[in-house]
Order: sequence, then C-alpha cells, then structure tokens
Amino acid sequence: MAIWEGGLATHLRQPGAPRPRTDMPGALGGGASAPSPGWYFRAGMASCMATSIALEAALHGIELTRLEVEAHSESDARGMLGSADVPSAPLRFWLKVSVESPHASEAALRALVAAADAHSPMVEAVRRPVAVEIDLQLRAVPGA
Repeated sequence: MAIWEGGLATHLRQPGAPRPRTDMPGALGGGASAPSPGWYFRAGMASCMATSIALEAALHGIELTRLEVEAHSESDARGMLGSADVPSAPLRFWLKVSVESPHASEAALRALVAAADAHSPMVEAVRRPVAVEIDLQLRAVPGA
C-alpha cells in the first residue's frame, strides 16, 4: 500500500516489512527526499530477474559465484506531465546481467538467463499488456 505524505512523497506499507518512502526529483516538483517510484520499479525488475536466475540455477544444479542485475530505463518526463504527445511509461528498458559460475559454460549460462527471462513474473508483466483495474473508493468532505 502506498500512503501519500504530502507533496509528491509517499511511504509504502506492508505488514511486517520496513516502510520505504518515495519522492520525485526536484526537477519534477518533488522534494528528492527518497527514491522515485520508477527507481523501485527498476529495483523490482532487477531483483525479480536475479531471483529467477537463482531459481533456474538451483533447478539445473548450476553453482553461481556472482549474480548481479542492473535495471535501466529511458523516459521522457513530458509524457508523465502530460505536456507532450509521448508515452508516460519508459520508452526503453533494459537489464544488464552479470553472472559467473566456476563450472558452467558460457552457453549454459546464456541458456540459464534465457530460461529465467522467460519465467520472470515482473518481466512478463512488462512485456505483455496486463489490464489494470482501479477500485476507486471516494469520500467527499462536506463543506470542502
């Protein structure tokens, strides 16, 4: 759950978990007091892919000595602000995967990453359109 703190900042809440915060960069009107929602999106994509690779490695008995996934995106903020006819979503997204194994061949590691790529839930959610429904709950304040 995301709870608005004022301005463009929120904090995130999940029972039993830390409460990270979000904010937007100053150039977009935020206070730059915390990572942006886009940063968390990229972090989620990177961690989901890393988890998928680790799962695939375990399934195939491949020992890993290093696994790092960096997520990058290219966006045009004008789309988010509605000031130009460009998408509000990232225009480009890519993952940089670094993986090492003491015993697996490069071909085996490529196959491992390809299998993880095919089964990573967050990557799939970005690659294929997923309907997003909004359950809107409103309460008007009388006299406001």
